[in-house]
Amino acid sequence: MIFAALPSAFPKLQAMAESMDAVVIASPPPIEAIGKRLRSAYAISRPDGYRGLAIGQLRKLPYAYWLSPDKPLNEVEALLVQRYWAQDLPNAIKSGARREKRWLTPLFFVYCEAFDPSDEWFHDFARRLSAILPNCEGAFAERLMYLQREVSFFSPAKVASRLADALMSHQGHLDDAFESYLLWPQFADTQLGAAVFGEALELDELKFSDWNVIERVLEWAKRLAAPISKTVYRVKFADALLKPWLRRQPPDKVKTTLVDLFVRVYGDPRMLGNRQYQWRDVSPQSLSVLMTWLAGDTLRGFMRVLESTADDIWRYRQKFWMAYYNAGHVQEAWLALGYQAGRLAERLKSDQRGLGYGQLEGGALPNHSVLLLKIGHLVFTEWSHNGSLRASSEDDPNSPVLYQDGYHGVDLRAAVSMDFHEGMNERPQLTHSHSDRGTWQRKARDFIRRETGIHLEDRDIL
Repeated sequence: MIFAALPSAFPKLQAMAESMDAVVIASPPPIEAIGKRLRSAYAISRPDGYRGLAIGQLRKLPYAYWLSPDKPLNEVEALLVQRYWAQDLPNAIKSGARREKRWLTPLFFVYCEAFDPSDEWFHDFARRLSAILPNCEGAFAERLMYLQREVSFFSPAKVASRLADALMSHQGHLDDAFESYLLWPQFADTQLGAAVFGEALELDELKFSDWNVIERVLEWAKRLAAPISKTVYRVKFADALLKPWLRRQPPDKVKTTLVDLFVRVYGDPRMLGNRQYQWRDVSPQSLSVLMTWLAGDTLRGFMRVLESTADDIWRYRQKFWMAYYNAGHVQEAWLALGYQAGRLAERLKSDQRGLGYGQLEGGALPNHSVLLLKIGHLVFTEWSHNGSLRASSEDDPNSPVLYQDGYHGVDLRAAVSMDFHEGMNERPQLTHSHSDRGTWQRKARDFIRRETGIHLEDRDIL
């Protein structure tokens, strides 16, 4: 036998042919620039019935459909649009899967970029697109039909909520979730992406207790053209991420991530200016969650300052106040620090990210510190270095105000405390006596119970 038998199959050639119709995730071209050029070409070609247009100018017609502030293309070039849907597009999809994909791609991109459920012409566009898909046979068309089956992708009234749920429920990274629905990384900035993200932020609180969902929403927010606090999502974003933790403690990873994000992007809500702007209209429940987390960081920071400035009863204070915090009763907390204690606090901020404080001057030593905290209607003033514990009602005009830039030690000590002793002691404030026996802790605990109804057991506070 002189010649070898011819092969019955050509696997490399077959693989190459199949790859020509492969469904690859791609980003859209510069739609607006292409659309403007096409509009000019269409206007020039209008007098001769559009006979001079090239195939590429017809294939890319969707890119010229909506160009703000101009009228939609089907109002400006009605005959051309009618011809596109009735003749050019149907003829193209009969010419093989590769050509079919090249004609469907502009339609898909424009559907995402120009998504507008309130526009009747957009609904017409969506109906025509979904009607043409069953006549297609290529892999790309199959993927588009899968999107329609799974999330009603080409049904403008349904797609945003269904796609939001699908993307948030996906187990992979956000890019993996996007790719599974033919979406590119910058899809977040499309009109459809905006609608989907808005719907994602409306998902129920149970979903937002899942770290995977939180992480995906945070990643999506990073892809927006502007910081989340400067977008239309500002309020919904904060409420979606914070409200789920109103009555339960989050994992440390969740709390640390969200505290860092919101303080950095929205600003510290303890500052009046931030509350009036970035935090405006965010629900009181969401704000209370973040304020409580910040109070926890401030409490832990205070204890570390006490530890480092040689307060020999800091362990007992820590046990007492953290018991109320862990039980969910400490709503707010703030520090006033002498300059030596303040330098220490600056070093602690990397660990206690919500640590906040004002300067303590006059009537106090440089290493002194004061913790101001709120439980119910009570505002407590807890001094370092065996200073007495004082309490006042928040509606008392002489009650210390939290979140000030500076405090005078004389003023803080001059405020008359509520009576911890029920008239049995000459001075109403409470000294930290006999910490090892729980003397002051029980007196403070009983005072809080009388005033607020909140009660903790000995095992919690001692």
